[in-house]
Order: sequence, then C-alpha cells, then structure tokens
Amino acid sequence: MNTLHGFAALCLLSVPAWAQALPQYTAEACCQLCPQAAQATFYEPPELKNYATLVEAKEQWLFRTRSDFRTDFGLDESGYRALKRLRDGLAQRGVELVLVMPPSRGLLHADRLTPMELASFDQASARQNYLQTLDRVRDLGIQVADFSDVLGAPQPAGQPFYFKGDHNWTPYGADRSAQLVAQTLKGNDVLKGLPHQTFTSQTAGLLGRSGTLQKAAAQICGNGYAAQYVTRYQTRAEGTAKGPAKVALIGTSASGEVFNFAGFLEQYLQTPVRNFSVPGGGYDDSLIAYLLGDDFQKDPPAVLVWETDNLDSLAKSSFSRQTMAALSDGCENQTPLLRSQTTLHGGRNQVLFNGGGGNVYPIKGSRYQVDLKFDDPDVHIMNATLTYMNGRQENISLSRSPTVNTQGRFAFELRGDGDWGDQTFLSMDVQPPPGMNATSVSTRLCVKPAITAAPSLRTAQTEDN
Repeated sequence: MNTLHGFAALCLLSVPAWAQALPQYTAEACCQLCPQAAQATFYEPPELKNYATLVEAKEQWLFRTRSDFRTDFGLDESGYRALKRLRDGLAQRGVELVLVMPPSRGLLHADRLTPMELASFDQASARQNYLQTLDRVRDLGIQVADFSDVLGAPQPAGQPFYFKGDHNWTPYGADRSAQLVAQTLKGNDVLKGLPHQTFTSQTAGLLGRSGTLQKAAAQICGNGYAAQYVTRYQTRAEGTAKGPAKVALIGTSASGEVFNFAGFLEQYLQTPVRNFSVPGGGYDDSLIAYLLGDDFQKDPPAVLVWETDNLDSLAKSSFSRQTMAALSDGCENQTPLLRSQTTLHGGRNQVLFNGGGGNVYPIKGSRYQVDLKFDDPDVHIMNATLTYMNGRQENISLSRSPTVNTQGRFAFELRGDGDWGDQTFLSMDVQPPPGMNATSVSTRLCVKPAITAAPSLRTAQTEDN
C-alpha cells in the first residue's frame, strides 16, 4: 500500500461516526463583481473616484479601467517644464533627484486579463508611451529607474509585482524596484560621497493584504475578498554608518514600511535611507510637506528618491507653484515686501494689500511668492482670492491629505502662466478654514529666488570608465 494512501485511510478510520455524517462542501469561486461596479455613478463618492471602473479578471484579479488600462503617461510641455524647474532647484541645493515610476498594473499583469479586457486595452500603445515618458524625463537630466526589462519578463511563482486586489506593489515589487534604482545610480559619483553601511534583508513571516481595490469592490457590491498572503521582509543594518543618512525617500503608500522599499534601497545602495513618505499622503502632498520641513531645509539629502505612481499632479499648476515655493522655504530666507498678522472672522479677510502707507510696489506675478501660516497646525485647507490692479482675480484653493503634517503652513508662487505673470498684484483675501470660526494667520509676500538651469550634478560613469 502506498504510504500516503495508507496514512489517509488510517486517518479516515479514526474519524468518529458523528463527524463522518457531517455534510460535505466544495469550494467554488466567489465574489464576482456586481453589475453596479460597471456604472460610473457608483464611483462619485470621493473615496471611490480613483477606482473607476473595476473589472474582475482571472483568478479574482481586480483592475481599474481608468488607471490600470491607461495608455497615456506623459505630460504636456508645461508639465515637463515644471519638472525641470524642480530638478534644477534641487540641483542648486546639491540634491540629485531620482524618479521611480513603475509600469501600471495593466502593463505588468496583462496575463491576468480576460480576452474581453485585453480587447479594450491597447498594450502596445501603453508600453510605447510609458517608455517614451521615462526617456523624456531622462532628457531633463533626471535619473530614472529603468523598468524596460521588467515589462513582459516572467515573474517568480507566487511573487507578483503587484497585489491582485491592491494598487500597491508587493514586497517583491518593492525589492525589484530598489534593485533598478541601484542599477540606475551605479557608477554615479554621488554614491561615492554617501556613508557606507552593510544592510541585509531577511524574510519576516507573511504579509496579508486586503487590498484597496477589494475594499472598493466590497463597498459597491457588498461582498468581500480573501486576503492575499505574500512573503514579508525586514532589513537590518550591520555595523555603524560613517555619517548621517544622505538619501531621502518620498513616495506613495507603496513606500510605506510594510512593503520594505526603503529597506531594500538600503540593501542595494549600501547606505542608510530616511523615509519621509506619509501613508495616504501621496507623492505630491508628501513632497510639499517634506520640502517645507526642517529635515530638508536644515539638512538636504544628497539623493532624493521620489517614488510615484504617475506624474498627473505635475500637470496641475497649483502643485508646481507650491513645490517650488516650498523648495525655497517660502519667505523664510527672503525679506518680505508685504506682511501681516490677522485674526480671521467669517467670510473674506484681507491679509495683504499693495498700497498700504501710500507705497505701491511693482509686484508682478512671475517674480513673487506667498508664505501663509495659520496658528492652528492642524489646518489642511486654504482658500484665498488674489486680486490684481486691473481687477482680475484668481481663486486659489490648496488642500493637503489629512495624514500630512502641514504645520498649518502654505506657500505658493503667484500665478505666472500666460499673461498672469505681467499682472500687478493688489491684494489677497483669505477665508477661515472650514469648521473654524476664528483663527490667526500670518502672511508674507516676497521675491521668489531665481532658478537657473543646472547641468547634471554628477555624470554617471559606466564600469568601463
């Protein structure tokens, strides 16, 4: 008798009679999406807008048709100019920018799609546009992790790059991405100046993940999905670093501790990494908060690794205006041309006026920025109206994720696109933050520092050189 069969028979004989009489069950696939998941109106709530529209593929993989099947990845010319300004501004502070933008879930896991989904997803265009976007960013003098070898390459069994029901990568995806960052910087002189330290990553049990896409599907359809379990990792340092960490990481939730991306970066770069990513803060709000904080202003890193899931925020002028003002620490290092301390009341409150004391300054939009700070550090929304001498007005609303520490501070450049840069500033009115009857706010207007085009900080060298 086969030993295994004999053991099974012995086990069966040892089962009590009452247990043998229990009903038998078979496992069947569950949790198919309901018809409502295909209707755009169900994604109108703010917490669901980024998940439109969900489709279920093979083996209960979930995809978002808008995000995962996208074929456009690039920016318009103004967006690329904004990214170049950011890179040049960082270079003036001695910071090398490294961009990490992995391929979409649709590009990496198209093998999970059904024939119907494949028919509606132009993989060839998506791949071409994605790789062209990375090339365009490189042309700006920005180091970019090269994911071209990952596209179409077989992945280890049981180790997908992304979770089946989550927009985040798995620890394997984080590991692979960290390797590519290290390859991108290999031979770059910037690494020679970083404090060396040995790091090793080891398995640390299992990571169970009930994904964001699964939770969105459950909210719409009412059914649930089983958690997906993958190997979890933890990175440990050996010895002591010869100096403070000079690599900073900013990113989305994918850069959170649970996926160990920062740890893998330490392992492959062999240098300490400080992780300033904020869960739920996104790559945009987290970056603005980091640039405005003392960690950056008092001790800027040699390398800033910026992990993004897309570049869409760079197409918004409000993001670029905030980022560049944050980079220069608002008006902290400038002599304000206008300033005030105001206790806000309901409605609009004038906080800046160009003409007080009879002095009217030639404040042009293209050359100045505003630095505003509420006395309440928990304020996350700022609404203001800017008025110019010719009567033109701009309503500006800035909001940050609730998980980001804003310190109650908002800094932004005056509008400079089109003919806005030629307009002369007159006044600025601010509304009290929602839910607050009164609070104090200090406001300053100053000249924004000039950003000059900078060559690459350090030229990457090949091994042959």
